[in-house]
Amino acid sequence: MSNQSSVRVVLIDDHPVVRAGVGEILARAKDLRIIGEGASVAESLKLARSLKPDLIVLDLTLPDGSGVNACRQLLRVMPHLRVLMMSIHDDPTVVQAALTAGAHGYVLKDMAGEQLVNAIRMILAGHLFIQPRLIGPVGDALRDAMSGGRSRGLAALSPQERRILPLLAEGRTNKEIGVELTLSEKTVKNYLANVFTKLQVTKRSSAAALYARGQRQEMLAGRACV
Repeated sequence: MSNQSSVRVVLIDDHPVVRAGVGEILARAKDLRIIGEGASVAESLKLARSLKPDLIVLDLTLPDGSGVNACRQLLRVMPHLRVLMMSIHDDPTVVQAALTAGAHGYVLKDMAGEQLVNAIRMILAGHLFIQPRLIGPVGDALRDAMSGGRSRGLAALSPQERRILPLLAEGRTNKEIGVELTLSEKTVKNYLANVFTKLQVTKRSSAAALYARGQRQEMLAGRACV
């Protein structure tokens, strides 16, 4: 965190009304100060590099890309940055994707102002924050993915299935995955059916949670080798 008296915050959302509302909420908190605003992935990276904020409040869906991808890129260039993802989406798959990308918190846009400020303060204190009503579904997805040793199924995935799974974990639809990989929507659906069979899951959120677990294990293994 910055040594200044107030925490330096950048707000990224492509809706001006949302930025104005969040800005008004944070302005009432004496320990928080918005130093920049943007509306795209590109602007988030530019503002992070130039302003070096302590925390970024980041929208999940931006005109030029996913907030999940933005989060990953931001933390690659600024490892000590704190990222709070804010969205209208309460799908556990999407929450898992954000956390896998390194987000330190995930809240919905209908969150009360005082709760938003408290969430930011908890993140700055080193805690992971998930809006309370999301904890149950996300926890269920994780428990489902971790039961029965199904993570071993990750090793059985084909190269193409391995390309599809990270996109699923980002919350992409079958159509969006098809566009990304130059596949038909039906082909993507067939690949995902094979993925679910190999991982012994029936839900997208469970497959995403398994992927997240595998990524964390690889990260820990890599650190152990350093």
